[in-house]
Amino acid sequence: MKTRITVVCENSVIVPLPFIGEHGFSCLIESGDTTLFDTGQGLGILNNLGKMGKQIDAIQRIILSHGHYDHTGGLLSVLQNKNGKTPVYLHPDAFDDKKAVVPLPGNTIEMPIGMRAPREEYEKAGADFNFVNSFVKITDSISAIADVTHPSGWKTWDTRLKRKVDGALEDDPFHDDLSLLISTESGPVVLLGCAHAGIVEILNELSEKTGYDEFHAVIGGTHLGNAPEDYIALAMGTLKKYRVKKVAVSHCTGLNMACRFASEFKNEFANASVGAMFEF
Repeated sequence: MKTRITVVCENSVIVPLPFIGEHGFSCLIESGDTTLFDTGQGLGILNNLGKMGKQIDAIQRIILSHGHYDHTGGLLSVLQNKNGKTPVYLHPDAFDDKKAVVPLPGNTIEMPIGMRAPREEYEKAGADFNFVNSFVKITDSISAIADVTHPSGWKTWDTRLKRKVDGALEDDPFHDDLSLLISTESGPVVLLGCAHAGIVEILNELSEKTGYDEFHAVIGGTHLGNAPEDYIALAMGTLKKYRVKKVAVSHCTGLNMACRFASEFKNEFANASVGAMFEF
């Protein structure tokens, strides 16, 4: 059975009308049943699903890549417009008090960037939370990986991203960064939210867990705009090492890095904008 991945929320759109673009990410995975991966900010998801002819009640589960608002902001509205209980898969740290510390001339601002509602409000709307640690199988064709292994002392290169613990700010370790591995007729497909845990580390650990030495496609956000040059080069080399045949970037990748991916991968490159559909 073919697997279809359709981008529902993203910074850009393929055809502006009737879709809404927003800073965020969400996509629909259809293969026998339907899985929603992330929910964007919440501005466009209901509109875009409707304009695509997708039925919210057909969604059998929701998986969240991490606890930032631009990936979880539409969760409440989806739940409120859906009948019955819905399994929602995420890492427990997704509920952390996440912050962005943004330096300005003569001032630094602290912005809340976490989930917009408490756990109880989502549960009241129908969420049945299931916590994902390490590498787990969610369906016959979809596995999730979180708690990606890092060397001692590792920290994200985007130093703006923090979490508040007992009133004190600390670097976000991104244990909750969750990616998907989807078994398809074309081969294994990796779906990223933002790859805050590092695209290199994610792909290497998926290879170690599964024995795969190649991935047919890698789709989603790469968050390499703040990464050092040596890591960017390593990321490009890692995608080539795993002989990835389709590299479709989105959201936090940014225009500069998207152009670099396009230059590196040429016909194997695509923009994962709203309305983009990939079939495997």
